[in-house]
Parts: sequence; C-alpha cells; structure tokens
Amino acid sequence: MTTHAYAHATTTLEVDTYLERIGYRGDLTPSAGTLRALHRAHLATVPFENLDVHLDAVVPLDRAAILDKVVARRRGGYCYELNTAFGALLEALGFDVTLACAAIGPRDAEQPLWGNHVALLVRVDGGTWVADVGLGQGFVEPLPLCVGRYERAGFEFEVARDDEWWVGLHRFGRLPGYLLREEPRTLEWFEPHHQRQSTDPESSFVRRLVVQRPHDGYVLTVVGAKLYSNGPDGEREVGLGTVEDFAGVLEGFGVPVGAVDVGRLYRVACG
Repeated sequence: MTTHAYAHATTTLEVDTYLERIGYRGDLTPSAGTLRALHRAHLATVPFENLDVHLDAVVPLDRAAILDKVVARRRGGYCYELNTAFGALLEALGFDVTLACAAIGPRDAEQPLWGNHVALLVRVDGGTWVADVGLGQGFVEPLPLCVGRYERAGFEFEVARDDEWWVGLHRFGRLPGYLLREEPRTLEWFEPHHQRQSTDPESSFVRRLVVQRPHDGYVLTVVGAKLYSNGPDGEREVGLGTVEDFAGVLEGFGVPVGAVDVGRLYRVACG
C-alpha cells in the first residue's frame, strides 16, 4: 500500500495509519465507490461520542490535535472532530472535499442554528456527495446532493431543496435532520460553535453523555446509564446498573476504556 502524508495537516501521521485505524484494505482510487466504502468503514470503527466534554479534556479545533485523538489515541468524537479527520483522509487520498456549514433542527426553523453541525461535501465521479461520519444516527454511506429519497442500511433519508439544502434523517432517531449550505468553510470558522457546544450549560453535549453508532437496520445509543437500540424493528432499552456494565458497553463501541476515567464518566451518566 502506498504511503501518503496528510495534505495541509501539521502532523506526522500517515494515511496508512488512519486506514489501519478504520480497518480499511480496499481500493484507494478516488471514486464514489471508494468514498462509500471508506465512509462505512469509518462509522463501523469510530464512534460518535462526547466523553471529553465530561472529562474536561476537549481537544482544540486543530487538525493535528484531532487526528491525534481519533487516529493515534483511537478515540471517537463528534461532528467537528470526526468530519475534520475524515475530510483530511479523503483529501490526502485525492478527493475534492470541503467542510460545509449545517444547522441541525427542523426544516422550517425561523432562525436556524448555523454552525451547530459540520458535514462534508465531496465531489467525485461528476457528482457531489454529502459525507457525514460525525452524526451518530446518520447514514452509513454518503448521500448524493440531489433531491430524492435514499435508502441506507434499512433506513430512509431525504435530500430536498428550498432556499437551502435539507438532509432529512430517518424517523427512528432523535434529530429531524439538518439544513446545509454548499459554501466552503474553514475549520477556524467553526471554533466559536465548537466552544459553545462543548462548554455552554444549555448545550445538549454538556447536559448529557452520549455514545452512538449506526448499524445496518438499527442504531445503538448510550444516553446516561442506558443503552438503546432503535430501528424499524422497534426500540429496546437496557439499564447499565454497574460501572462494569458501563465499561463493557463503551468497549463494545470501540472506546479504549483503559485510557479514560470510566468511573468519572459513569458518575456523570448516573447523575
């Protein structure tokens, strides 16, 4: 396998290291097929999680720091971290990729909260794709930036266009979807939004501990000290009654439990 350096990133990590992190051994030719395979592999191995918010250990919104967290330390993260990292990987492999500003909330929001989410727009094979590995209840493979309804892993998603693009999520999750703008944004542009999401007492990230991953046909979510499975076959709930139960579930999500203060996180989860 050819070794590549991350484009424009102040880090010595290599693409091969990232590919090993996500267990990817497939084709690296920039194409829609490769994008789909990389996207799926990333979501299968790197969880959506906000644990650092509750450990007072949020990393700066900096590519090198984010790549160190996600790749070297084998952690998960949330949209600003995970989509930044995945975008760096795609860019290094030769994809045309940009950060895109999004606003999670209702489609008809009078005052959309622009910047409360970041997605990726990837241009390949003559089309534009919405890639998003930073949304725990999202799509396991990218969606075309084209009006329509799309099935992904047993869930239905919608891409629509009014004044802005709308990416509608499946009906079994807690979020309706997000508005999306095509104008490229720099990582620095998202810094105040990152700070607000990770420090504001009113932020959902601060109010509750969450770990999440989409699978084929269901989504697994830890909220507080409970594990939920949601999908077309219904919802199941399991209480995590001990710190050992909690640690075992985190480990199942791929969180390196030996590298985080599980006891502190469990106390937060039970609070």
